[in-house]
Amino acid sequence: WCSGDYECAGGKYNTEECGFDDGDCLDFNAQYPDCGVEVPMLIFDGRCDGGLYNTEECGYDGGDCTSFNAQYPDCVVEYPFYIGNG
Repeated sequence: WCSGDYECAGGKYNTEECGFDDGDCLDFNAQYPDCGVEVPMLIFDGRCDGGLYNTEECGYDGGDCTSFNAQYPDCVVEYPFYIGNG
């Protein structure tokens, strides 16, 4: 992950000291100010990621988990994409 590559790397890169990944994380931080995931690029990537990603603060993985949460409202797993994957 490189600064200025238009992908929010997160973690230590998404800090004031690092210019919020040289500005790459500004949109992410504005949209999800309380989302503290390590890899913001996984938000809204087309796959429902669990844990901290599937939270209200992270927009339920940017909407990726909306269908999963509707179908399995009480299923709390780290890797929701494993369910029904064959």
